[in-house]
Amino acid sequence: MANGVLNQAKEELTEYSRSLGNIGRLRLIGIVSRVLGLFLMILTVVLCALALFTFGAVAAIDAMAIYMPVWAAALIIGCSYIVIIILAIVCRKPLFVHPFIKLLSKQIRSEEELALKIIEAEHNADLQRVRMQCQIDNVTREWEFYMNLFSRLREVIRKLFHKEK
Repeated sequence: MANGVLNQAKEELTEYSRSLGNIGRLRLIGIVSRVLGLFLMILTVVLCALALFTFGAVAAIDAMAIYMPVWAAALIIGCSYIVIIILAIVCRKPLFVHPFIKLLSKQIRSEEELALKIIEAEHNADLQRVRMQCQIDNVTREWEFYMNLFSRLREVIRKLFHKEK
């Protein structure tokens, strides 16, 4: 009986630790994907801003040189970089965050799915904790029952021996 209880407690503890590990892994995926996504977005914005300043400078030089078609072309390219920066900021989640979530976790494709998986993993961990607590309560209750039974039996035997003397 004791070996079965210990094996069951070991299995419950193993399942509980797996659930906690799964929660940690999913939260780590969320954090890393947000950090890498933010890093890539910042890198993209900085590179586009540098390109914008470069083309702005070329446009200003060309405007002063009285070559209107070159200036207009540089201005158009500068405006296209502004549009790219705006698109990168507006679409940062599907462009930067979601690909990292998908990369770090083969099954999860978006932040919403990741949040649902985290909730599911936390629920599984709570279930494992409740199961372990029930097992501990049952073992404690049995132990107290046998100890009370043993103490009452000892009292009965002691009273029997004291009556005979």
